[in-house]
Amino acid sequence: MSDTPAAGPPSSAGGAHIAADTGLQAAALRLPGVLMQSITTVAPAIGMFFTIQFIASYAGIVAPLGYLLAFLIVLMLAASVSQLAKHLPNAGGYYTYISHTLHPRLGWISGWIMFLYMPVAPFTSPVFLSFLLRDELKTSSLGWDIPWWLIFIVLEGLVVFLMYRGIQISAQALLVFGLAEIVIVGALGLWGFFDTGPGGFNFSSYNPGNTTSHNLFFAVVFSVFALTGWEAAAPIAEEAEDPKRTVPRALIYSVVIMGAFFAICSWGLILGWGTADVNNLVGSTELIPFVLAKQFWGPLWWLAMFALINSAIAVSIATMNASTRMWFAMARSGSLPSVLQRLHPKHRTPVTAIMLQAAITFGFGLVLGARWGGATLFFISGLLFTLCASWIYIFGNVGVIRYYLTERRSELNPLLHVVFPVVSSVILVYICIQTFTNPTPTGRLAYALPIFLVWLAAGAVVLVAMRMRGREDWLLKATQAVHERPETPEELAHHGGLV
Repeated sequence: MSDTPAAGPPSSAGGAHIAADTGLQAAALRLPGVLMQSITTVAPAIGMFFTIQFIASYAGIVAPLGYLLAFLIVLMLAASVSQLAKHLPNAGGYYTYISHTLHPRLGWISGWIMFLYMPVAPFTSPVFLSFLLRDELKTSSLGWDIPWWLIFIVLEGLVVFLMYRGIQISAQALLVFGLAEIVIVGALGLWGFFDTGPGGFNFSSYNPGNTTSHNLFFAVVFSVFALTGWEAAAPIAEEAEDPKRTVPRALIYSVVIMGAFFAICSWGLILGWGTADVNNLVGSTELIPFVLAKQFWGPLWWLAMFALINSAIAVSIATMNASTRMWFAMARSGSLPSVLQRLHPKHRTPVTAIMLQAAITFGFGLVLGARWGGATLFFISGLLFTLCASWIYIFGNVGVIRYYLTERRSELNPLLHVVFPVVSSVILVYICIQTFTNPTPTGRLAYALPIFLVWLAAGAVVLVAMRMRGREDWLLKATQAVHERPETPEELAHHGGLV
């Protein structure tokens, strides 16, 4: 067959078409549910609690400025990909975007790369948390010695149950768990403004001149990945109400909310610790938020741990939502086994994909957790996520440029469709170079780059094998967003003729 993919169905220019029923529970989620899908994948508590000390080791007291500048970079990425989300709603997310705008084979490789990202995320943070919770329970006054693996099984068992019961129930759980962690982490951050440490209240954290002995730029580039996960709203487009409006909004809003959240909360934590004592902050052997929670809240410091538990559950639900919907879309196009598109007759969830994700979560989580420990597993996966997310974002950016220079030429906006994609892609390339060269990861952390390269090569081998066997019919479907139907007059009136 020809290497040139067939064009997808007519796009819904001017809001003329909307996604038809694809088997998933259509229009099940409104903007708040879709928005929380992205926010909880960012994981506010995990992102804030586990990165503040690392970012401060580079930027010192101006760590909050690092988060703020990173937010602006990520906003460029979100602004770009939202331009694809408003025209190409699909459970495949980036798989469909890249397949449609560049080539199905490149889209397939991107989906293959995502196997090291979204499907892995549901167990890495919970494993780390399970070890942390085990140690805290054992050394507390309770003296409970609960195996980490039992904590992990309980946490992930709840996640899989919620996933199985349907997108609405899992979205409601995301709303509850996500809001709980945001409130607790936000309260801890704000508390620091009123109970400051040595140095008192000041604006030193936003003065670039205070970076003379630190490297603000490294803090910025590594802060970008504290915000990774905002793109997770894209794969649930087929279950969102009015996806061409809801998903792009969720992508942008999640970055704005989380960017502001990280910038403000990190500032409060630095003030609470004390801007005059930042060296001890960097050298602390205990999580900084735990130290401050004990100082501010006394016996109620466990609320900080509770926020982490909520964050681990929420990020597992959100990333499982994203990975299982991506597999469903890839199976529907024929690029993955068709069994993965089987839906539960009542809950309309991709039940086989959920079972596969559960097997990956429990199998790899328990084995790798026992072999490497929670912290090592978390940081290896973090390096893998850096590579995987960079690949996806960069090729998504290239797709935006090509799409609006060709199919959507009449809508071309040089800032959104050229400048933002180019600038953010250059920054992402630099991030990857710095992540693996300054310094070069050692020990087990050095596994990350070889794992990525071997996985990429394996994906290329699978593609070659499919071509040699003449199994590439899926190329014709991979470019399609979803099968579309004309809007009714009422829907057209609601949209006002705009996408």
